[in-house]
Amino acid sequence: MKYLYLILLGFIAIACNKEKIYDGPNYMEDDFENYSALEDLLIPDDELWSFTQLTRKGNAIAVDSSFAHSGNKSLLFTAAKSDNEGASKTSLAKQKMAFWKGETVRLSAWYYLEGNQKLDWIFLMDLEEQTAIGAGPGMRLALVDNQLRVEHKFNEKDITQTTAIDFPRNEWVEIVWEVKLNRKKKGTVRLWQNGELIIDSKDNNTLPKDLLYFQQGTKGMYSSCEIGITANSSDNPARLWIDDIKFEKID
Repeated sequence: MKYLYLILLGFIAIACNKEKIYDGPNYMEDDFENYSALEDLLIPDDELWSFTQLTRKGNAIAVDSSFAHSGNKSLLFTAAKSDNEGASKTSLAKQKMAFWKGETVRLSAWYYLEGNQKLDWIFLMDLEEQTAIGAGPGMRLALVDNQLRVEHKFNEKDITQTTAIDFPRNEWVEIVWEVKLNRKKKGTVRLWQNGELIIDSKDNNTLPKDLLYFQQGTKGMYSSCEIGITANSSDNPARLWIDDIKFEKID
């Protein structure tokens, strides 16, 4: 009984001080101009980016010095289609950030998706909590019928556009995604495509409930921003360029 009491006190102490324990930056900006190769982005201690996911032999991320939205460089992501072996991923993540319940986080970037082939359920941007085991709970942007939507990695319905607007192909497209974080139906989700507000949704649960938050829940926060082909469609291979990213707390 004594040990159980001490463990309970430990959990309470962690819960009371979790904002200090899980402190991290709430701002990152990158135009990829200062890199020559992917390895330049992945220096120790998460000083720049944290890790990549390349789940197929042919999947790749490259610094492209011949094509960019601004400046002279961008990142090129190539991914084989997903299949029975699982999701094909080509993505880049920044972890150990800190966006807390009650705050509004904004993720923005310029995307260039090549081709006009079918790419249902290709995922382009994730906001989630890094976890010690399993996949981190969170939210992500998906293309379905060539239209952006917000999908939850927990038990909430997708947020879709009320007026369906296609995602432009073979040109640079600005995506701006704002999420007010809340574990009750008090969160908001707004999404802009080339300056046009295509999703404006209120009364959303934008954080999952705590579940052993030191391992698998959200601690009332998100700490990972992921860009690229975070999971490819099972329809076709994909090539995607990304430039001028920014992750930030805006209030």
